[in-house]
Amino acid sequence: MILRAFLVFLGTVAALQPLPPVQWTSANGSTGYSIGSEATTIYILTSFASNTDSEGLTLIPPSAFEFAETFRQDLSRLFGSNWTLEKVDTFPDSGILLGPFRDNATQLAYENGVKTEEGYELEVTSRSVYVGGTGSRGMFWGTRTLLQELLIANGTSLSPGRMVDAPAYSTRGYMLDAGRKWYTPAFLKELCTYASFFKMSEFHYHSSDNYPLNRGHNETWQNIFSHFSLYPEDPDLQGIIQRKNETLSRADFEDLQSHCAQRGVTVIPEIEAPGHCLAVTKWKPELALAKKDLLNLTHPDAIPTVKAIWAEFLPWFQTKEIHIGADEYDASLADVYITFVNEMSDFVNSTSGKRIRIWGTEEPSKNLTISKDVIIQHWQYGQSDPVQLQKDGYSQVNSEDWWAYMSLKNDHTPTLPAPYPQFFNVTRTMNFANVPNWQWDPSLFNPVNTTEQLEPGASGNRGAILAAWNDDGPDATTQLEAYYAIHDGIPVVAARAWSGRRGVKITASTLDASIALLTSKAPGQNLDRRLTKSVNSPPGSPLVSWTRQSSDTTNTTIGKGSYGPPYSLSLNISAPFKITGPDTSLSLETVSTNTTNTTTLVFTTSDNFPYPLRSVSEADGHDPGHPGRIWTNTTSSTHVPVPITLPASIRIETDVRNGSRVWVNDEFVGRFEVFVFGGKNTLFSWSQMALVAPLDGIEGGVDGLVLEEGIGKRGGGEGSGPPSEGGARRTGEEISWLVMCVAVCVAAIGL
Repeated sequence: MILRAFLVFLGTVAALQPLPPVQWTSANGSTGYSIGSEATTIYILTSFASNTDSEGLTLIPPSAFEFAETFRQDLSRLFGSNWTLEKVDTFPDSGILLGPFRDNATQLAYENGVKTEEGYELEVTSRSVYVGGTGSRGMFWGTRTLLQELLIANGTSLSPGRMVDAPAYSTRGYMLDAGRKWYTPAFLKELCTYASFFKMSEFHYHSSDNYPLNRGHNETWQNIFSHFSLYPEDPDLQGIIQRKNETLSRADFEDLQSHCAQRGVTVIPEIEAPGHCLAVTKWKPELALAKKDLLNLTHPDAIPTVKAIWAEFLPWFQTKEIHIGADEYDASLADVYITFVNEMSDFVNSTSGKRIRIWGTEEPSKNLTISKDVIIQHWQYGQSDPVQLQKDGYSQVNSEDWWAYMSLKNDHTPTLPAPYPQFFNVTRTMNFANVPNWQWDPSLFNPVNTTEQLEPGASGNRGAILAAWNDDGPDATTQLEAYYAIHDGIPVVAARAWSGRRGVKITASTLDASIALLTSKAPGQNLDRRLTKSVNSPPGSPLVSWTRQSSDTTNTTIGKGSYGPPYSLSLNISAPFKITGPDTSLSLETVSTNTTNTTTLVFTTSDNFPYPLRSVSEADGHDPGHPGRIWTNTTSSTHVPVPITLPASIRIETDVRNGSRVWVNDEFVGRFEVFVFGGKNTLFSWSQMALVAPLDGIEGGVDGLVLEEGIGKRGGGEGSGPPSEGGARRTGEEISWLVMCVAVCVAAIGL
């Protein structure tokens, strides 16, 4: 029985796939290439090193040599040794070799037949690996496949063989709503690095927006949260800014674009107008319609104001396409809306040579149509029809909300369309239209009438973008919770947009294991906020263990940064304290309510949102349809701040689904949470916060601190990441350990 279970697991490990998956053609030979068996040098042909692409969207395309340098850094990070990069006129007999695609490059094209610079070949022999691209990006994407294959091999040799690969679609992207939540430049760059590992090609940066006017505090529209996240250099435009410390300067944004471009990702910036425009109408109230976040396009200063904003920022944007929003305007004003879109298209093109995108929006006009130069990002039926757009000759992007959308923290229940999942719904990608094993690709839009789809090679279909929205406002999530939400969505959508209808499908039975291994090892970022455990640490030992005498209250530096979920943090507290870190701080503070002042634990995020410990029932918040959500009509949870009496033994257990939950002196007392406005102010709830552990400095009365991987049985957690749809989740460390065990056991029993 044990042997049978072992053999089942052995088959699972052997079937791990890179994401996107690839198809190898095996070659003769019993031995393949093993990393570390040859000199740690990467060679790139001098004649190819200066090659830069011209067909992509970025205006700052890296050279093949620059991409190779990024690969060199990633290889060193993942496998050790100080790898070097050398230009050569002819290749040596061994090593990792980079150059051009060596066959007829015209055979590599997108699914619509347009040739691509993103294609590549990868050939493995006993002494070398050759990666050749039809362009510089193609070569770079080939290095992503090589790194993933090396991770899956886990120290064993790569089998000899060759593969040729190219994406089905040029647009393989993710969108982040930075108009209703501030994200730091460091976070944005890490997220871009993570997405690049799975061959994402676009980062849609939604830079301005506001909290929906039919939700939240509506006493005065001037107080509703709105944000513009780019800081204009022109003083005459700075009235649009409400929180200067939550903006990107031109230097910040150009650094972000350069960072992403070095990893093959183009930033597509969006400035939203004429809807979702409260940042503008607060600045210039005379430009608002009765619904105050809509611009009155008939006002003589409205369109000139929008043009002035774009004139400021267009020189910042190193891309051939930008997004002007144009979402959810007033359908009764279709003619003025269409006139605005077409005028903006002409303005942007004549000013900068760029093309515009808009969200698909209902336009019931008998007189006017949107210019065919405008790219339509379809997001919902009733707003646009992808089949009709194709017939009418438009270019389009698939962001159909049924598969693409997330509402970070909570869905829109009971407001339709609902629900938008809190975490990306992988099941809807693997089982499109709820049809088992029908894997989504960018040609699939309609989950209701399944015959109404585009052909795989539809000329107007550019590809797809998943979308993470902060509809519940800036305090409803931490910055890292956005990453938790799209953690699985990025590799899965990237894989299906790359493969399309023609390519290799994802193996469903091993998807969780493939995601767990590859996402935990994605080089150049640490969004999981992991620590390196000493190789000499005994199994099961804590990651951090620190104690001192209660009489010693001197400030102490641990210097470990942050640690992300799942974790257990145990503290012995004898006096008020504060533990600091780059993402959060944890302290004992007095919290004032309408009736009382309570001294309790408070997590504060780096963007200065405090989350006091609140009393909830241990049984609440486990509705699988609404992870972490506790409706306000639930009587078993009071949500009042929890008083902390010193001295105390405190344990905080955090996982992504259940958030950060607290035991005091071994008794469950509550969690850190946020109040969320639901529906059209008709249904309210509290939701969990998954907060990372601060581990930099200690001030005050902490006598002992122990940080452990994972959570205990008391935490009620469900694994290390977002809710999984396909089976048991394992961390990358577990997968690596199990692969090693399999290899040892196979050798021992002679399989």
